[in-house]
Amino acid sequence: MTEPSMTSPNTATTTDVSESAPPPTVLPLVRFLPPPPEGTILIPPESGEPPRRGWFLLQLVSELRLAVQMYFDPRYRLSRLGQIAFPLFFLLVGLNYFFFTVWFSMAVVSPAAERLFDMLLAVVAYRILQRELDRYRAVLDYLAHYNSRR
Repeated sequence: MTEPSMTSPNTATTTDVSESAPPPTVLPLVRFLPPPPEGTILIPPESGEPPRRGWFLLQLVSELRLAVQMYFDPRYRLSRLGQIAFPLFFLLVGLNYFFFTVWFSMAVVSPAAERLFDMLLAVVAYRILQRELDRYRAVLDYLAHYNSRR
């Protein structure tokens, strides 16, 4: 006959536990940081319901107003890309017009290429503006939260 083992069949070995344990969700260097101050919100709460979508034209007008407010707000500094992109955009639109109308004028190709290049420039400018507006909204949220605590 065989001798009974000292371990019960329900207990797992150390290799089984280490293989089945999920990976740590906290970065290893975070444990060296001091704990956050009392009352700090590390992950802001999210609302249960999604925000309502408005009409397209009203959203467009409000975003244009926010963009103008962003450019003239002394508390906000545009990124370098935002500072350089829009003057460069208007310069490229002007050069595009002169290039395809004056210097490289072909009957069918020039108008199509000019409009294609204008559309490409407009899409790039729109994406840069959206990125800046997202940053500006985050700054406004931070300032509203910070100023309300004073």
